[in-house]
Amino acid sequence: MEDQQIVALYFERVEDAILETKNKYGKILVGISYGILRLMEDAKECENDTYLKTWNSIPPMRPKMFLSFLAKVIRNISLDRYDYLHAKKRGGPMSRFSTN
Repeated sequence: MEDQQIVALYFERVEDAILETKNKYGKILVGISYGILRLMEDAKECENDTYLKTWNSIPPMRPKMFLSFLAKVIRNISLDRYDYLHAKKRGGPMSRFSTN
């Protein structure tokens, strides 16, 4: 199925749009996410989050380059997940000097 046909399905709010997106671009999207996270489980979760964000973004957006749009979405979701997984936890050694 062509990209513009898939985007048209999103505009019509047909859930098959997600299935068509997964069939056409699922492996590419997981590859992008896995390249950032190096954890397959998290990469798959980011893939699913990408489909949800795409569903909520189209309409009103109508991306002309659908794969580029999807790649940007999954990259941002994966980078946010990476930051979350690698954040330093609060309450470290300096917390004992708190004036609470």
